[in-house]
This record gives sequence, structure tokens and C-alpha cells, in this order.
Amino acid sequence: MDASWQPPVASIESVQRALAPLLILVATMVAAADDGLSRMRESGIMRWGCDISGAAPFTFPDPANPDRIIGFEVEIAEELARRLGVRAERFSADWLALIDALDADRCDLLINGFEVTADRERVVAFSRPYFRYTQQLVVRAEDRERFASLEDLKGRPIAVLNGSASIDSLRSAGVPASLIIQYDDSLAPFTETVLERVDACLQESLIARFYAGHDPRLALVDATFDPGVYAVIVRKDDEALLASVNGALEAMQADGTLGRILQRWGLWSDAQRELGTDRGPIVATIPEAIGTPPEDGLPWSLVLWSLARAAAMTALLTVLSMPIATFLGLLLAIAILHGPKPISRLCRGYVLVMRGTPLLVQIFLLYYSLPALGAWLGIPELLTWNKVIVGIVCLAANYAAYEAEIHRAALHAIPRSQWDAACALGFTRWQTLRFIVVPQSWRLSLPAIINDLNSLIKDSSLVSMIGVQELLAVALGIGKASFAVPSMLVAAAAFYLALSLLSDWFGQALERRARAVRSLPEPIHR
Repeated sequence: MDASWQPPVASIESVQRALAPLLILVATMVAAADDGLSRMRESGIMRWGCDISGAAPFTFPDPANPDRIIGFEVEIAEELARRLGVRAERFSADWLALIDALDADRCDLLINGFEVTADRERVVAFSRPYFRYTQQLVVRAEDRERFASLEDLKGRPIAVLNGSASIDSLRSAGVPASLIIQYDDSLAPFTETVLERVDACLQESLIARFYAGHDPRLALVDATFDPGVYAVIVRKDDEALLASVNGALEAMQADGTLGRILQRWGLWSDAQRELGTDRGPIVATIPEAIGTPPEDGLPWSLVLWSLARAAAMTALLTVLSMPIATFLGLLLAIAILHGPKPISRLCRGYVLVMRGTPLLVQIFLLYYSLPALGAWLGIPELLTWNKVIVGIVCLAANYAAYEAEIHRAALHAIPRSQWDAACALGFTRWQTLRFIVVPQSWRLSLPAIINDLNSLIKDSSLVSMIGVQELLAVALGIGKASFAVPSMLVAAAAFYLALSLLSDWFGQALERRARAVRSLPEPIHR
């Protein structure tokens, strides 16, 4: 298992706390819509939510073919959809944001290792359980004898997955919050243990076995504790859908279908019988269920193809959002400097708000509130935007505020004599702006705009939080599933560098064109 690294992004948990009042409103508004089962049968599609980035053995990219998503919950979802008489369609988003996506009617149900907890039961409805797990400690191999139980780790830092039931288990055992180190993906706690940044990690047993069971640097602590269960999540008021899901799950448990799926993924244990799951015929464990790096290394031809397509998505987000941001920024700057006072103040307020709030918050607000607003107004189709469209709109709206300040500075840089000369020639105020001032200020603003274009290429990675499979999200997903995060990050960095060099080349070409018509000063240094 290689060391993993994650880029610094805004905490999903803090964003959720900030948006809590809105999300409650969203859930209330969606509740007014038709029940999920009727809409599902009418469309013929069961939209099931999951996080495919670093979610083995639940849902994750196949290390041998990154375009294929596998996992025991993928098979459960497909069988569940078949029994409900519809087709399964996967909806992807960050794991901590999936319940918000369900409340916003972005999907019909969630199947992604959600533990049944009292906190969650207050906001969503759980189906009958489909898997029983226990909590399991993982320590470094040399510490196997030294740390044989949770008591032996008293006063030592322990890594966990953010939002998981492992946190509640540690709190119940009296572990102080300062010693519970939370990470946003399943692989990171194991990596931190190997790197000796923490003394152990606590994960649910199936996750611990997948990531640490075959790693000679790590050891599974035999004593497990705090059993729990996973279940399908539906909206609180979706009683008809819940009843249908429960009926299908019960049938899958009784006829051995669920038992066969668990055997295929090496997850069967006698504890599953307590949930009413019949084992069914004995089935061999598939190779993908064993958490080890690919024996022949990564299939780089397939990996690079996946990264190239993800880079194309990153380029699409950038190419579509930056021109919009630049044009809107120019309009904002003109309105601030030359518009009527009310409009000037309104535009200045827009710039202050958009620059003063995190881009991630803006993405979440638009993505999760629009469908609920549409349902409330009776036009859900009109306001349920595709996640890529939401990403483009949010990136453009956010960067427009920054471009407005660039344009404002460039407009200020045009000498007053230009205005006086235009006035002497009989130009009106708006003719002067259009034909004299703006063309000159535009050329002056080019270097700063190209600099922001480079920044936008990287900031586009934030839209992965709503499930857009852009470059960084795809690289991390493949890296975590293949135990090769550093290699994938280097590959992703190479693609980002190529995109940045292209944007620099484009900017230089624009500047050369501007100088060719003698509208930009020649550079001092050649």
C-alpha cells in the first residue's frame, strides 16, 4: 500500500453545518413531491447514490479496468433494481454529501455502507439491514503484541473515516476528540498508521480486511467490538418505496442471492444469518475482493485513457466557464464604475459575497437547493440541472467576481485624456466605453485573466464533490482502488501541467495579437 495524499479542500462537514437550515428547507420542499416509487416506476430507472472514490469493497473502480465500477453493493443495487422491475442507474457524489443529494431528489435511494445510527434515523428512513459488521483495530505489524485491544491504545491518536460509526465507538469508549483523527477516505487511516503519524486506525471489519488484510506492514487486531449493520436509505416519507425495498431485500436474503453476493466478495460470516440471510450455494471469492495491488502493475494504457477523458472534462469546465466569467466580470466592473447608484451597489455587493464565500458552499447551495425549489414551484424538470451545468454556472459566477476586480483596475488605468478626447470628438459616454476605453482596458487585463484561467483549471476539481468525474476525482479513485495514490497523483499533475501550459500558450498568443495592432506596449525584456 502506497502513501496517499489528499489536496486541501474545504471540510464537507463544516459546509454541511453552515447549510443545515437550508438543507432542512430543501428536505421539506422535496417531501411535497410525488412518492419515489411512483416516479421510479414511471421512469423505469432506480437512481441509487454512492461514492465511487476510495470506497472499496463497496463501490470502486476496477483496478484492471478503471472505467468499470465494481463492488458488492454494486451487485446488490443491480439485483434490487431487477426485482423492483427497473434499471439501476448509479449517481455519484461525495459520501458525506449523499444524504443531502437524496433530500434534494438527485437520487431515489442510497446504498453505500451507511451504518444505521440514531442520528441518521432522525432525518432518513432505513431499510431492513443487508450486512452486519464489527469494528476492528489495525496497527503496525511490529506493534501486534503491544496493542492488542483498544485499552492498550489509551492516550494515543487513532485514525478513522470521517462520518463513520467508528467515531461513535471511540467516543463511547472514552477516547477524547483530540485523539480521534478523521480523514475523508477509507485508505488514508491505514496510510497514516504505516507512516507512524497515528498509532492505529479503527475501521469497520470489511474495510479493515480489504485494505490491511494482505499488507505485511499492518496487522489486524483479533478482538472486534461494537457490531452494527448497513441498510438502504430512502427519504423519511417515502413509505411505499421503503416497503418495496424491504420486500426485495427480504427475498434476496431468503433465496440465497444476497448470500452468494457476500461470498463472491469474501464477506460471508455466520453473523449474517442473524439478519435472516441464507448463505445459499457455496461460491468462490473473486480476485477483485482481495485488497492487493495488481500483480502486473497498473494497466497504464487504460489508466491514461481514463485520465485523458477526465482531463477533457476538466478542460470542458474551464473552457465554458472562463469566457462567461470574463464577460460577466466586465459587465460588473462597468456597472460598478459607471452604472446608476442602486445597480452599482448591487453589483459591488455581488462581488463581495462571491469573493467572501467558499466556492464549495456556492456549488452545494445551487446543486441541492434548485431541485427542491423546482418541486415547490411545480417545475422540477426546469430547475433540476445536470451536475456539469451546475459546475459551469458556479465556476463562472464565482470567477466573475474576481474578473470584475481585474477589469475595474484596467478601466481605472485608462488615462482621463482618452475620455476628454472622445468627448471632444462627440462620443457619448457609452460610445467612449465601447470603442475607446474597454478595448484598451481589455488588453491591459489579459495577463491577469490568463493567470486566473490557470487557477480555474485547478479549482474545477471542487465540482467532484457533486459527482462530476473530473481529473483529480478520477485519479484519486483509481489510486485508492489500486493502492497507488502517489503514482496516480503524479500522472494527474502531468495532465494539469499540460492544461496549464496550453492556457499559457493561448494567453501569449492573445498578447502577441494585441501587440501586432500596437495596442499593447512592447515587453522591456525579450
